[in-house]
Amino acid sequence: MTTPKETEKAKVVQEGLNAIEKIMKEVQAGSEEILKSAEEIVVAAGQVKKAIEQIASAAQEAEKATEEAATAAKQQAQGAEELAQAIEEIAALADELQSMS
Repeated sequence: MTTPKETEKAKVVQEGLNAIEKIMKEVQAGSEEILKSAEEIVVAAGQVKKAIEQIASAAQEAEKATEEAATAAKQQAQGAEELAQAIEEIAALADELQSMS
């Protein structure tokens, strides 16, 4: 048979267990919220990584285009110099022809 003292102790133990259960449910809910937030952070980090990769790719493409433009500009400048030199030679030949006549 249980005594009133044992009954009271059992009641106190049960209340303690109920309080622990309530706290554990709150901890579980908090853990689930943290997990959800962590998953959202992982998704956001993936999106940031993708954006950074796209920016890096665009920067590389811009660098390549700049190098190509610089090469084209050098070639045009060289062509202009060659044209100027040819014009000078033609002018010199024209002067020689005029002085021969």
